[in-house]
Amino acid sequence: TVTTKIHATSNLDEIMLDLGMEFCDLFDCERFTLYAIDGEHIVSKVKTGLTTFRDLKLPIDAHSVAGYVAQTRRSVNLADVYDEAELRRHSTELRFQRGVDQRTGYRTRQMLVAPLLAVQSHELLGVVQFINHRGGGPFPAIAVDGVEQLCDTLSVALSQRLGTPQLLRGKYDGLVAEALLS
Repeated sequence: TVTTKIHATSNLDEIMLDLGMEFCDLFDCERFTLYAIDGEHIVSKVKTGLTTFRDLKLPIDAHSVAGYVAQTRRSVNLADVYDEAELRRHSTELRFQRGVDQRTGYRTRQMLVAPLLAVQSHELLGVVQFINHRGGGPFPAIAVDGVEQLCDTLSVALSQRLGTPQLLRGKYDGLVAEALLS
């Protein structure tokens, strides 16, 4: 049903805004975040459960879970984001950004985070993040398999609506892409 809704929607923002809570229900979790690529960063575009309009902007590096997934292009399933030993099993540099929890009083426990890759070019389009599995403990294997299928579906939908993504690497690339500057 979710796949059908994704492909039936013509507006990308509508896909994400309308389906965020359905993604939470599908993956039996409390919160969902979608990050999009913005140069050398990923920026939150959809955040279920947060009442702030401020975007979260993270560098693509191992200093955050979503940044690490963007950097390595590999999914991560964490049972406890505060467990330093569990984080080190993925990377010695990996850290959980506690700032949002500290500001909001919310307690993040588990995370399932996966890269969103373009269908043909395999370029990074973004990152999806599921927070706090309602059953406790890490997300089950079926959810890990499901997130890969969801990312494939979202990648197809994004590729069909956006065409081949063009990453902006310099400050003038946007002007060149719009043919305002050669």
